[in-house]
Amino acid sequence: MNTKRNILGKLLIVVAFFGFVTFCKAKETDTSALALLGLNFSSVSGTLTDGAGNPIPNASLEIATSASVRSAGSSKSLSTTTETGSWQLALGNGSYEILVKDGNGKLLGTFKISSAENLEPSIEDISHVSDTIFLVSLANPREVGSKFEILSPKDGSIIKTYDLALNIKTSDSLTCHVLQNKTEKENFTVGKGEITSPISVKPLLGANKIQVHCTNEAGVSAKKTVLTYYGNRISAGGSHSGYVVNGNLYTWGRNNFGQLGTGTSTGDLTNPKITKLSTISNVASIGFNQNSSLAITEDGSVWTWGANAVGQLGMGNIGDLQAAAADAGPRNPPRKVPGITNAVMGVYGFDHVLVLKKDGTVVSFGSNSVGQLGNGTGGAGTYSSSPVNVIGLPTDVIQVIGGSEHSAALTKSGDVYVWGRDQYGNLGDGVLGTATEVNGTPKKVSSLSGIIHIANGRDHILALKNDGTVYAWGLATSGQLGIGGTGSPNPVPTPTLVTGLYNVVSVWANGTQSFAILSDGTVKGWGANSSGNLGTGVTTPSKIYTPGDTVVGVIDIQYFGCGALHNFAILKSGTLYGWGWNFKGSIGRSDLQETWAASTPIFLTIPQ
Repeated sequence: MNTKRNILGKLLIVVAFFGFVTFCKAKETDTSALALLGLNFSSVSGTLTDGAGNPIPNASLEIATSASVRSAGSSKSLSTTTETGSWQLALGNGSYEILVKDGNGKLLGTFKISSAENLEPSIEDISHVSDTIFLVSLANPREVGSKFEILSPKDGSIIKTYDLALNIKTSDSLTCHVLQNKTEKENFTVGKGEITSPISVKPLLGANKIQVHCTNEAGVSAKKTVLTYYGNRISAGGSHSGYVVNGNLYTWGRNNFGQLGTGTSTGDLTNPKITKLSTISNVASIGFNQNSSLAITEDGSVWTWGANAVGQLGMGNIGDLQAAAADAGPRNPPRKVPGITNAVMGVYGFDHVLVLKKDGTVVSFGSNSVGQLGNGTGGAGTYSSSPVNVIGLPTDVIQVIGGSEHSAALTKSGDVYVWGRDQYGNLGDGVLGTATEVNGTPKKVSSLSGIIHIANGRDHILALKNDGTVYAWGLATSGQLGIGGTGSPNPVPTPTLVTGLYNVVSVWANGTQSFAILSDGTVKGWGANSSGNLGTGVTTPSKIYTPGDTVVGVIDIQYFGCGALHNFAILKSGTLYGWGWNFKGSIGRSDLQETWAASTPIFLTIPQ
């Protein structure tokens, strides 16, 4: 009988514990009562913000799991965030998964809090279930947590090149371990004094959880985690567009060549509705241009669809299913490109493709009329409908881009290589080539060094230097080089400093337009503007020759998707805006006038 009573008593304690965790708010916790149960709960507080650092008020935090207890049925809020985004929870040692819901009860995602006898409370995981970004931070870091800081990458950021630069600042004697998606990547030990330790790791496609676990000389440790994303989530072509959310691909806009990836087309009708594709899944990165589309899935496979006149789908053949682009009927759905594995980046030029692989090598396919495939051959009417190797590049390539008929690559060492078309000085060697000249082998731009990011339009190239300045060269008729001028300036074959542009963190371009994001979150733009593509709120002047304030009305932009005449921006909060020439529904709003210049950025809603 006594044994049964003991078992019953333990069950009552567990039930009481479970009921408390599930139904009580942290601010109402009676810690003395918890002490009687031997649970040793303590208060943990912090803030909940969006990706731009703005507080998220009235959000509820609900427990999902703990070290030994899994909730069943519905749960009530443990804490509700204040107007400043602050929250407070009473939690014991262990690992707790917390559900985050907005003021309307919509689930935004989860995060995990862990602590142990010699481990200070830490945020270990953040998982988002929609495109709404939230960040969680702890208030008043304790002894070890206050002694180190992850300077970069920033929580919620999107990595732009195949290089994840991690900077950790420490101010005490610490032994630290760096983990990427739970895999140990780096160990280091630092002495007292403020030290910044730069570490470089290769990002993984999709979400990257970077965790730094530091321990002091007394054996007490703390963990800090940042969540970043590697892959191109937003892209735009001639008049079609795509966006990736949690492995799902949404497309909209023109679909005459099947470039939306639905496997069918109504001909050349407008398609403004943002639609989730059922023809492809587990998408990590996309690259759209002109009338073709590309996606890289989480396993490193490359998928293509759309126009295929010169083998730019990489399927070993040319031609399309339809007799004419205006005909309704079936189109090629997304199909896996044979012979490519371990892809980490893929981009389209006008009608050729470049794919960067995990080992730093590059393959290409499609048109090769002026050597843009980089395989040492080329000439009028030539192409390759199957992947070929780009030759003559170093093996530390971290970014590739494609223009109308040129290609370029950036290396980890900061060098830029260009090949293909040189009619407008695209190679950056100080010489204007001819329209038919073949440059089938990559050539280093000798006047540049220390480059960390590149972008290109139809026939111009931008290069961001590690000091925050930008250089540009190539076609200049619309002011897209940002170096001044009037009328239709002549091409510039030598990299030239863009006027009055400093503290730049990334560069973006397509068509005859250019953008730069500055360290304070503001955006500068220059080039063609007659279609509202610079987002200035007006379509005049039609050309802007030096960087000016653009993309009006939105702040904290962290990532661009540039089409020929329309553009998109992902904000740090996770929201998406579009602007520019709305043709065949390219911007993604059915209430917008067709064939119209949307010169002011417009908020876009992604269906769940």
